[in-house]
Amino acid sequence: MKPHLAALAAALLLAGCASPPQSQADAANRAACTASANQAYQNSTVNLQARTLQDGQRFGAPTQLFQSEQMGAMNDRYQQIQRCVQFGNQNGGPSVNNVPVVTPHIVN
Repeated sequence: MKPHLAALAAALLLAGCASPPQSQADAANRAACTASANQAYQNSTVNLQARTLQDGQRFGAPTQLFQSEQMGAMNDRYQQIQRCVQFGNQNGGPSVNNVPVVTPHIVN
């Protein structure tokens, strides 16, 4: 009987760790951020997508450089989604009352 109580206690403890359901506004925001990141990913990886995968060709087969470029582009896409969700469309730039702050610069 004691193992059942331990399992029940563990299940209740883990149930408290579950994240709350996402609101419709958050889901729409994430979908918009993902769509924007997907478009940027498509635009930046056109050359990678056009590459043929023909073995025996001089530059046709995947190489470590090709794979690292592809992984880097995927990481950039992921980072862009995270920045957009966290900071909005300012891409991590500072804002006050949802207005982007102009970066100070020296005028000679």
